[in-house]
Amino acid sequence: MGTKMLVPAVFCVLLGFAAALLPEDMRSNLEFFDYSSNVHTSAYRLRDNVYPTDMKIDLDNIDLEGATFTGSVEMIVLVRENDLEQISMHQKNLFVTRINVVNNTNGENVQLRSPNPFSYDDKFELLHLHFHLPLVTGSYTITIDYRGRINENPVDRGFYRGYYYYENTRRYYATTQFQPYHARKAFPCFDEPQFKSRYTLSITRPYNLGPSYSNMGISSTQLVGSSIRETFYPTPIISAYLVAFHVSDFVPTNATSTDPRPFNIISRPGVTDQHAYAAEIGVEITNQLDDYFGIEYHNMGQGSVMKNDHIALPDFPSGAMENWGMVNYREAYLLYDPANTNLPNKITIATIMAHELGHKWFGNLVTCFWWSNLWLNESFASFFEYFAAHWADPKLELADQFVVDYVHSALNADASPSATPMNWEEVENNPSITSHFSTTSYAKGASVLRTLEHFVGPRTFRNALRHYLRDNAYGIGTPQLMYRAFEKAINEDHTFLNDFPDVNFEAVFDSWIQNRGSPVVSVDRNVNTGGIVVKQERYQLSGVRPTQTWQIPLSWTEQKHLDFSSTKPKFLLNTSEAALASEEGDNFVIFNIQQSGLYRVKYDDNNWRALSSYLNSNNREQIHKLNRAQIVNDVLYFIRSNDINLELGFHVIDFLRSETDYYVWNGALTQLDWIRRRMEHMPRAHEAFTSYMRGLMNNVINHLGYNEGPNDSTATILNRIQILNYACNIGHSGCISDSLQKWKDFKENNEPVPVNLRRHVYCVGVREGDRSDYDFLFNAYNTSENTADMVIMLRTLPCTKDEDALKHYLQESMYNDRIRIHDRTNAFNFALQGNLENVKIVTQFLRNNYQEIRITYGGEARLILCINALAGFLNTYPEITEFQQWAYMVQVGLGEAFSTSQGVINSAMANLDWGSNNVLEVFKFVSVRSGSPAIFASSFLIIAAMLIQLFR
Repeated sequence: MGTKMLVPAVFCVLLGFAAALLPEDMRSNLEFFDYSSNVHTSAYRLRDNVYPTDMKIDLDNIDLEGATFTGSVEMIVLVRENDLEQISMHQKNLFVTRINVVNNTNGENVQLRSPNPFSYDDKFELLHLHFHLPLVTGSYTITIDYRGRINENPVDRGFYRGYYYYENTRRYYATTQFQPYHARKAFPCFDEPQFKSRYTLSITRPYNLGPSYSNMGISSTQLVGSSIRETFYPTPIISAYLVAFHVSDFVPTNATSTDPRPFNIISRPGVTDQHAYAAEIGVEITNQLDDYFGIEYHNMGQGSVMKNDHIALPDFPSGAMENWGMVNYREAYLLYDPANTNLPNKITIATIMAHELGHKWFGNLVTCFWWSNLWLNESFASFFEYFAAHWADPKLELADQFVVDYVHSALNADASPSATPMNWEEVENNPSITSHFSTTSYAKGASVLRTLEHFVGPRTFRNALRHYLRDNAYGIGTPQLMYRAFEKAINEDHTFLNDFPDVNFEAVFDSWIQNRGSPVVSVDRNVNTGGIVVKQERYQLSGVRPTQTWQIPLSWTEQKHLDFSSTKPKFLLNTSEAALASEEGDNFVIFNIQQSGLYRVKYDDNNWRALSSYLNSNNREQIHKLNRAQIVNDVLYFIRSNDINLELGFHVIDFLRSETDYYVWNGALTQLDWIRRRMEHMPRAHEAFTSYMRGLMNNVINHLGYNEGPNDSTATILNRIQILNYACNIGHSGCISDSLQKWKDFKENNEPVPVNLRRHVYCVGVREGDRSDYDFLFNAYNTSENTADMVIMLRTLPCTKDEDALKHYLQESMYNDRIRIHDRTNAFNFALQGNLENVKIVTQFLRNNYQEIRITYGGEARLILCINALAGFLNTYPEITEFQQWAYMVQVGLGEAFSTSQGVINSAMANLDWGSNNVLEVFKFVSVRSGSPAIFASSFLIIAAMLIQLFR
């Protein structure tokens, strides 16, 4: 052997020796570099040089008790590149028993490499098929037989097992949750949204179970020994994450009388009397969306009628999942019992059905190319979540609720310096995919769409969506395709082009998609000339505000001609600054009519004072309720970020003393409570602000009363719920007295508390009572058959002041199987919220049980959620110090959660610092408004100042 041959040979031997010493996951990474493959160089993504077109999945030997199954996948793939030596696809926790590959061009078997025909990559969750000779372009059939486990932890998703009790017997069911990357746990596949195939499923189930469910209807049934094999019609072309199936003895209720448009609500036996509302509203939402898009849902099956099943699941890790033909829900989000389901939960049923049905067009019919474009799925579903449900039932007032629910939450999330853009390219691993399922993709994206709808008009907006769906049906969507659809619709709208002749709509849309955060528009009006200068910048609660520019459609009205009827923008602000005009003199302006745009508005001091005077007069209601909600929400954020003089800000919102509207109070309450809770480490300041809040709320409490009227509107009922919940929590005597009487009637006379009053009544009853009151409600929880009502009880049980009862509640959160795994982190949060005194007990529970919490709550991510929840509740410096010492002491055991604990410490310190830095000004204002004696105020200011210096 010559020298030139020896060096490569020795190198290969050394390389093989080195590879043998590497950890297994690194060995698998090294391996793919040896072969031409369809794996990207990062090994995280697949290339489309191998593309699956047809998938046949056969699931057999399903054992619900043992949580096992066997499977076989037959897939047709197109190889689009010559000399391919390896084909890779996704799998996780599957044990492959056989692989066969056939060249469909000549019908010959393709020989796999020996002795290692395939290998696993556990780090990147891949199955590699190694070929003896390189492949040529063409069509191939790959058959893979394997064994798998049914996941016993629903939080971990995939093909998982849940349970329920019926006639005192524990029963199991198995169902799926594949989004975003969990189909690979049930069958080998190309588990990325860009790979869309036609799926044909067969399921062989035990004879004693009911018919199985999947995306499509059953095409054939045959008896196989003591089992039944059900084969389903082929799906339309879909991504792997949208495949779904379900094995159980669940019971359906058919809501339609004609076969062409089937609609079913499905649940465990025993609760079918709770199907009716979801069926009624679901059918109407489907009809509304059919009409809006001009593409009928039931005709999407590409050869088969698309069924419309909705399944209520006792255990489900998400709120719901939009699988074509078979939507999965948590029970609380689908089942409605008039005697036990309150109005907010009824609204949730309507909106979540509208969200999932909206996905049938956005996400299913046209699918985002990759998770960095998730907003193409979720923003539209979130938009129609409110508006399609509003069309189906206008009495729910969902068009207005969109503003306080989604616009305000989007602006809140975007106030963080770490806010991400809607089109976020940083997707490197599974955790980074999961992080895209956030407020940004949902609430912010929907709010951006609403901004654009008001800009181009509802007709042009709808036409743009129709173009996008028709041009890309059964394919992949990208932002550029969306922009193209809007350009097409705008070019058909001569009215819009006349108003904005030079608009570059792609640039408008793109500025909202690519920018982090949301803007604040500063409005500086010259009283003498009426001239207005508007400026834009990114709004942040803290940190240096980066220079960013949006293209912001501006709408506004003036005091002399107040008109909130038209939300059509008058001007497009596409530079950092621009000049506008208004009538001179005393003539305040209000921008962002009905808060139709996703931006905050900050006025000059003269305009704020004029607004304050007007809002505190009898003319208050001349300003639209959504703009009053906008003003209080913006002002309270500006107080937090020091963008307005604190005293001036509180003067502006002082009109709340007379305000009775739900939307306005919704915009105010959370932020007022944020300020109140920043004073908790200074008890006298905290009590002073609490007293101020009680005074602020007296009028609205008297207006609403403590009982529901037969003709109360949705807004009135929702307002009573939010106001009384808060009033009782801050010690309003009338609220507490009325709640105690209702609790007594419930406990002693078996008189049910009205469903919309239960949260505050239950909480007061348990808080003001003893262990027997806690035990009474806990027993009611354990015997309830309505999961929405159970969540209300779970929320209110930790209102108890009995320390042993609270410790019992926390232990039950880990081990009581009536507390579903998806509710366990909620239970932890509810325990923190129950009473101020709870925080020490709950943090001690975390310190003592963090390892058990990790296991019983569902995994590392759930432990992180619990730790993260502490940030808003560690409200003294000693508590923060104690938590920090514990976190460092057990940092190895905390693992990934340790970095979260550091973020909690920083956040908690920032909260306390804000309170300490602002307590003097806050107290000076609230003491005057509360009528506190001046000598008390003066003494307190001195004491507070000393405390601040001491804490620092």
